[in-house]
Amino acid sequence: MSEKLEDLLATKESELFSLCSIMQKIKLQFINDISDFAAKWYEETARQYIKKYSEVSLNLSTESFGDLKKKVKRLVAGSKEISEKVLGQSGIWWHERPELHSAVSQYDQLGDQQVGNKYPEVIDRPVRIVLGELGIILEEFGFSVRTGVTYGPHNEEYWFEKTEDKTTSPYFPHMLEWSKQMQETLSEYNQLYKQAMLVLQAIQTIKDEIKKRKIIDLWDSTS
Repeated sequence: MSEKLEDLLATKESELFSLCSIMQKIKLQFINDISDFAAKWYEETARQYIKKYSEVSLNLSTESFGDLKKKVKRLVAGSKEISEKVLGQSGIWWHERPELHSAVSQYDQLGDQQVGNKYPEVIDRPVRIVLGELGIILEEFGFSVRTGVTYGPHNEEYWFEKTEDKTTSPYFPHMLEWSKQMQETLSEYNQLYKQAMLVLQAIQTIKDEIKKRKIIDLWDSTS
C-alpha cells in the first residue's frame, strides 16, 4: 500500500513541477506586458504633467526642457530592465516558493464597471513601484511630486511608499487601469495558481499518510 502512495506522491510532485514551469513562463510574459505598458505610460504621463503644471514647464530653460525629455526617453528605453528588477523580487510569485498557507484569492482581480478594477496587492504594489520611477524625474524638474519622506509644500503629490521595514520606494499613488494584456496574463497565472494549490494540498495529504503508515508499521514490527 505504501508503494502505491509513493507512486502517487511522485505523480503529484511531477504535476506540481509542470504547473510551476508554466507559471514561470507566465511570470516572464507579465514582466514583458508591464514593460510595454510602462514605456507607453511614462511618455503619456510626462506629457500630462507638463500640461497640468504649465507654469513649471514654461519656467524651464530650453536646456532644462531638453534634459527633461531626454530623461523621460531614457526611462522609456529602460522600462524592461526596471520591470525585471522590481517584478523579479522574492515574495511576488507563488510558484517560486510554493507553500500551503497563501490565500486562495491572492491573485484575484476584482471590481466592475461601477467601482472600477481592483488588482491583487501582491502584484499591484510592484507595478506601481515600476511606474513611480517617473516621479523621480518629475520631482527633479519641479513638478510638485515628492518621491521621498521629506518636508515640503502641502500641495505636492506624494509618489512614494514606506514599508514596515522603513524602506522608501517611488510609487504611483493614483487611480490606475492595467492594460488588457496585463489583466489577461495575470488571470492565466491565477487559474494555474489555484490548480497548483490543490496539487500541493494533495501532496501534503499523501506525505502525512505515508508518515502515519510508517509509524504504524514501526509499531507493528516492534516486539
